[in-house]
Amino acid sequence: MTKVLFGALFLFSFALAAEEGGHHSPVVLFWKGFNVLLFLGVAYWFGRKPVAEAFNNFWRSLTQNVEDSEKELSLAREELRKAKEELEKAKVRADESIALARESAQTEIENTRRHAEEIAQRVREKAKETVEIELKKAKEELAIYGLMKAEEIAKGMLVEAFKDPEVQKRYIETQLKVLEEKKNA
Repeated sequence: MTKVLFGALFLFSFALAAEEGGHHSPVVLFWKGFNVLLFLGVAYWFGRKPVAEAFNNFWRSLTQNVEDSEKELSLAREELRKAKEELEKAKVRADESIALARESAQTEIENTRRHAEEIAQRVREKAKETVEIELKKAKEELAIYGLMKAEEIAKGMLVEAFKDPEVQKRYIETQLKVLEEKKNA
């Protein structure tokens, strides 16, 4: 309150100094000063709580905004840290997945190669068996063909030989001897 009074007296003296060049009486000046002080006192009396509340609210809102901004900043930093950790974890998982995929692909390639080699070996063995079977058949057919040709040639030779009566006679004699030996035996 004393600050207000000193402020009012300062303003009053300032007003007096400003009007020294005029012709006012000290009583008029006193009443003007009193009116100014009265106005300031009434303004202070009725306006102190709302003005103080307005300044306090303004100050609280400023500090609250700063605190909220600091909280948001710390939350944003924490989220950024977590996002970086998740990114690193995702990179590690991606690297592991790539390595696993490469390993799986290599294993699959090896398995496929081994399987193809096994199939090729079976095909070779089957082909070899088929060739042997076909060769055996061909040999048998060739032998049969050879026997048939030999039989034809032999028949032709026998027919030719049996045209000679002397050969016929010897053949009959030989057959008779064989029959006699069988009979005696």
